[in-house]
Amino acid sequence: MQQDQKGLTHMESLFSHAGGSAPPDAVCAESLKEVVVRSSVSGQRTSPTDRASVRRQWQIALNAALDSGEERRTISSADVARKEDVTTETATQTLRFCCEVGLFSGGRGKFAVTEAGWTVVQRWQEDQTYARLLLQGVFVSHWSVPVADVALRPGPLPAEELGRRLLGDLPGKPRRGMYLVEWLALALLVHRDQQGMVWPAPALRAAASSGVGALPAPVREAELEQPSGQDLDALMGMTNRKLDELDEQDPQRFRAFLDNLTQLVKSLPA
Repeated sequence: MQQDQKGLTHMESLFSHAGGSAPPDAVCAESLKEVVVRSSVSGQRTSPTDRASVRRQWQIALNAALDSGEERRTISSADVARKEDVTTETATQTLRFCCEVGLFSGGRGKFAVTEAGWTVVQRWQEDQTYARLLLQGVFVSHWSVPVADVALRPGPLPAEELGRRLLGDLPGKPRRGMYLVEWLALALLVHRDQQGMVWPAPALRAAASSGVGALPAPVREAELEQPSGQDLDALMGMTNRKLDELDEQDPQRFRAFLDNLTQLVKSLPA
């Protein structure tokens, strides 16, 4: 594709071929390559297992975290596999990816939930939307975030195409890339419509540019159980005092929080 075919023609192709693959922009492709190289410098890149759907992977992770518990006991992927009725390879690959995300620590078949992972799991039992926002705060340091940001800057992409670009030169079946898109959607870093088009959530750009999560550390149980008079009103677990502090101390994170809240409200059924 010649260099002068960019611009309007490229944008039209993104939306007119929603059911197929959009041709990658030359500049975007080069930027993606540079971002992938930078992302791989600090450590190994992994992708989700292709042996189980993301819904199943998430359930395995939740149950494994509960088994590890608040004490963060070490558990084996073999035990997880027996309890979940999956192969040991499936359990190991799932927990290995969760380690890279930050939900678990460990390796070689031995894992333990992290403090951040335990917080997400606990919130999931009470408020899944807020738990997904907390997952977002953990996920923002994953290598796929800046790669997805660069890929989506020219405009929305079909999920299959974004998955292909995310997977890049990593081994494995193409659905690994698709599952990575679903993980990003679970963490509210991207949105996907009914036609399968994916576009970035406001938090994706903020995370990619600053490496800072969209939410501050979660409010501790003691604060939630015994709020002061001025903190009785809370927004998704964030008290008025916490929101005021966030607005004053980190306006960028505050705007990202509000943008995500707006997107969530719009996505709720009428």
